[in-house]
Amino acid sequence: MEPRTDARTAWAVYAALLFGTFITVEAAAFQAPALPSVTRHFGIPVNMAALVLIMYALALTVFAPVMGRLGDQHGRKRVISIGMLVFAASEFAAAWAPNFWFFLGARFVQGLGAACILPGVFAYAAHLFPDNKRGMALGILSFTMLFGATSGGLLGGLLIDRLGWPSVYWISGALTLIGLMPVRLLVPEIAPSKTRAAFDYTGAMLLFAVIAALLSLPTWATSFGKESIVTWAIVFTGIGSLVLLWRHSRKAENPVIDLGILSSRAFATPSAVYWLHMIFSSGIVYSLAFFINNRPGGTAAQFGLVTLFLYGSGLISSPIAGRLVDRIEPRVLSIAAILASLAGTVLFLNIDATTPLWMVIVVACILGLSIGCNTPAIMKLALGAVPAKDMGAGSGLFSMFRDLGSPTGSSLSLAVFGATLAHATHGAIARQAAPLGLDPATVDSLARAAGSRAREVPAELANQLAEAGLAADVLMSQATLEGLNAALSNVGYMLLGLITLALCLSLSLMKTRTLGSDTTSLSLDVSSD
Repeated sequence: MEPRTDARTAWAVYAALLFGTFITVEAAAFQAPALPSVTRHFGIPVNMAALVLIMYALALTVFAPVMGRLGDQHGRKRVISIGMLVFAASEFAAAWAPNFWFFLGARFVQGLGAACILPGVFAYAAHLFPDNKRGMALGILSFTMLFGATSGGLLGGLLIDRLGWPSVYWISGALTLIGLMPVRLLVPEIAPSKTRAAFDYTGAMLLFAVIAALLSLPTWATSFGKESIVTWAIVFTGIGSLVLLWRHSRKAENPVIDLGILSSRAFATPSAVYWLHMIFSSGIVYSLAFFINNRPGGTAAQFGLVTLFLYGSGLISSPIAGRLVDRIEPRVLSIAAILASLAGTVLFLNIDATTPLWMVIVVACILGLSIGCNTPAIMKLALGAVPAKDMGAGSGLFSMFRDLGSPTGSSLSLAVFGATLAHATHGAIARQAAPLGLDPATVDSLARAAGSRAREVPAELANQLAEAGLAADVLMSQATLEGLNAALSNVGYMLLGLITLALCLSLSLMKTRTLGSDTTSLSLDVSSD
């Protein structure tokens, strides 16, 4: 049979792949509304709930480059199909989980299944469309991922309220199996590389150690302190594993991290820009989640409205940007998007507990538009720098940067937000109660009470404050307000530094005509695998 490379066939194949991408991203977005219910169901402390997110992110980021390379060797359609089966089975396992540890194992396997799917879809986008039409395809891919993130939170909340938290896992598993059928029927196999090499188990284990250390470091540093032996053990483990991974990858025949691709400036620079932008985006979302829910009059519904506008703005801008990058230099659009994020961050720094919700939504829209514009431009630059024969490995590396950004951003922002909130609240209480001459232990007790939902204060202390003309509830509310404002401000300055660094890197992005990438789509082997 002749290879099918006409535009209509390419879009039909791509649509089948996009459905699998949508289900994967939407299932990941289900976690936000499901997490409180899962925590209550298994009777675990709130701090342990972070493992639900970390286990998925760890598997996804570590195995994305691994599965991308396996797709090069054994066929990308085959790896995507296996990934969808694994993903569906793990969703069913999570719904049925008899205990928390089984549930965590299912979450790790879900990340493994997603790692098989996403790099393959990125690789197909590069193979199905020539360079002058690839931007639109990547814009629609970005739209699909943002739509999955937007609908996942809303649909997940509705399902959980009516059918319970297991329903989101049963439904996403069933949808994945449904999505597997058009992939098997419509998607042709890309002929795998003729060269086969042994799997790089050593590199995979070292990469696992590096990413585990990176994701967990902010959490442990704020929990145990920067001078703790635990914190420094994680630091040395991460650095040591990174050095060993670099040395190993230079010698390995088929390394899990392809240094040939990673050392290319044309690939590394846009990937780094995208990684920083993803950290920035995640930091915005998670800091606003805690800020809006804890400020006076704030609710979870208000935060949901903010995220709807943030992701919805990206839904609008990403396909438009995809169309634009086929007509103008992607680096120009990327620089403009980063500048818009910089302007949005300046506005973000002016948000405090008295800022009306509509103003927060305006800031969210600016940031969402900028992120949606940057994604197709950066993807076109990065994937255009990868040789066709290594597209699976290259798309896997790019997927790793993308998927590593969100957990890194949430971990960093929550570490800064939590530490600042505790310190600023404690300082405000100490300052207001200074005339009473309270001992440090009593001030600590008040600060802990301010951070709890009940805000229970011992009767003797409440009476002592009342005699001095201070109401305990008012004192704690004012201190918490100061703490929230300081926490959001510190996160804002951290994000300002990140987006400024991203802007500096974006100014050094290469023009597409200098990349030397192929400008014609590759023929596909349509034989069944």
